[in-house]
This record gives sequence, structure tokens and C-alpha cells, in this order.
Amino acid sequence: MGDRRSACGIVRLMVTIKEAALNAMAFARESLGEERTRGLQLEEIESAKEGPADVWRITLSMADSDVIDSVLALVSGRREYKTFTVAKATGEVLSMRIRELSKA
Repeated sequence: MGDRRSACGIVRLMVTIKEAALNAMAFARESLGEERTRGLQLEEIESAKEGPADVWRITLSMADSDVIDSVLALVSGRREYKTFTVAKATGEVLSMRIRELSKA
């Protein structure tokens, strides 16, 4: 009888949270441009389901583009928020939405 060893492999079922966040940030920079994504920050990550797909919802913020001077925008603290939907299976960014904050 020969030596029979079973080969085990690791099956990767989804992209990591870190990969999803990096994909969302890269997508933001590519689609919105460097000027609009100054001071890009990760704000929230949520696991969700959209239809049959498992997704990550990644909220990023950036200096408010309505403020004329980019330095003033960074100093003022006013931020724009966008939520990116990233497929867990592939890491593909499926959507980008404006994230409105409640004014309480």
C-alpha cells in the first residue's frame, strides 16, 4: 500500500473587510478624482444582503467639495459621506451612493 495523504486547500469564500474598504477607496479616487477625495477616511462598514448577493456597505468621508478652498475644507471639518456597496464574493464595487446624515 502506498502512502496516501489527502491534500487540503483553503477555499476563500469572500473578500476581507480590509480588501473591500481598499476597493471602495480606490473606486472613489478613480471616479471622483484626487481633488474631491482629499482627506478620504473610512467611517463605517456594514455586512448586508442585496437581493441574493452578500455585500459590504462601506461608508467613506472626504472634505466637503462645496467649500471653495481645499485647505479651508480640511480645516472646517465639513465632510461629504458616500456609501459604497462591495460584493463579498468578488470585491467588485457595485454602487456608490450619497450618505445623508441626520441633523439632530
